[in-house]
Amino acid sequence: MKTEITGNRFVKNTQHPLKITGLERVNILFGKNGTGKSTFLRNVYQAQSNDFHLVVPERGGGNMLYASNIFDQENKENEKKSVRSKNWDSQYRERSISRTVAITQSVGYKTLKKESVEEIDAETIEALFGVFLPEFTAKFSETQPYSIEFYRSDEDNNAIKITDTNQLSSGQVEALSLAADIVTQAVLWRNEKKCILVDEPDAHLHLDLQNRFAIFIEEVSKKFGIQFIITTHSQALLASLMNVCKSIGIVCLDSKKEEIKAIQKNDNFVFSNLLSSDLALSKVIGRKIVIVEGNDDFLVWNQAARNQNFDDIAIIEASGGDILQYKTYTEKILNAICDDNNQAGITLTDRDKKEDATHDTHSILPIKRLQCFSIENLFLTNEVLQSIKTDIDLGAELDGISSSNPDDTADITNIKNDKKGTKISKDLIKKIHNKIDTHSNTTDWRIRVGKVLGKGRPTGELFDFLGSDIVDYVWGKVATATE
Repeated sequence: MKTEITGNRFVKNTQHPLKITGLERVNILFGKNGTGKSTFLRNVYQAQSNDFHLVVPERGGGNMLYASNIFDQENKENEKKSVRSKNWDSQYRERSISRTVAITQSVGYKTLKKESVEEIDAETIEALFGVFLPEFTAKFSETQPYSIEFYRSDEDNNAIKITDTNQLSSGQVEALSLAADIVTQAVLWRNEKKCILVDEPDAHLHLDLQNRFAIFIEEVSKKFGIQFIITTHSQALLASLMNVCKSIGIVCLDSKKEEIKAIQKNDNFVFSNLLSSDLALSKVIGRKIVIVEGNDDFLVWNQAARNQNFDDIAIIEASGGDILQYKTYTEKILNAICDDNNQAGITLTDRDKKEDATHDTHSILPIKRLQCFSIENLFLTNEVLQSIKTDIDLGAELDGISSSNPDDTADITNIKNDKKGTKISKDLIKKIHNKIDTHSNTTDWRIRVGKVLGKGRPTGELFDFLGSDIVDYVWGKVATATE
């Protein structure tokens, strides 16, 4: 298996070198138009066709039948490379079916028909097509040249042979021809640890077929020891491949970098979470992206966003992981799917984070810190407390908790001295909420804070605890007289 590949790609009509490292058994090149995905794969194939097979992105053709002249063309290296020198192959359907004859030549007819004992037979190969399109049956023909034929049952359960693309939907044509091309090359290269390059397989494929394609790729890769590098714009296909493939690398293409390392399997939980947030849509419609540290922060901001007066934001929860890692990967995805590098949101951290944020002011998702210790402290601001009771005496309420819970006395004292900068545990904030809020059995403290934030631009202590950087970004700056 290759761990790195090098080649040239065209970006803005200029050729640039690119080296990709950290490759796994299945790999995804993910990036916006113009980052050179197709030209990179094509140039890698043209330079090393003995080790790579290329599936071009624009695939045409009118029938699903064997053609001897196309088969002969595929057996001549220069002609085979020539038809893959561009993005478009007008005879891709015919080529895929015609190439399946090579399976018989490679494996042997007797082996296919189980007349000779080998590790592979016709049923094994035919079953792979069913993984991708279970409503179709694939069979090797009983007569020469022994190509693959496809059948589908009609309403009376009669097997109808597929001979023309007009018998199928565009997605079904795409799926069957892709499967024939990939399976043929995988059988020819079984256990040789070579690589198939698949350029944008998601064209015309419904979400269900994209998911089946992911399962199909994993089956083929494991069964024949084939490595895959797949380009796509589809977040659905990316998510499916991440879910089903045991060994997978993700390459977020950046048009400016000459070396990019694939992100490994153990980091995919971050990508799964980010993909579900639909970053591309947020960027297109101008929705502000806010990455928050954990579930408490998420519930507060999600509640705020439910208020119709609150500007629409896309909230990404770091799910207990490293929020700076989420920031890095979110920026990688945004770079891969969007044309500009302007600020798209903020990374909202607690004050307890010690990392330097001053270098980060010009990034896509700059770090903005709460001016209080953490999200729990917002509950103790006058604005939130007064939403519960207008005449609340916080000191007296805290003393009552201390009397009932002596173990909390030291923390309570610290809060009374500095409610903005003191760390408040999850257990203690619940006790404070239960003591202050008579409706605490039905209303969560995080919901209380979120509702106050949702009413409008914070003022007073709430503004002070959040800090001007966060307030100005989320709610917008207040125009001055000179402006």
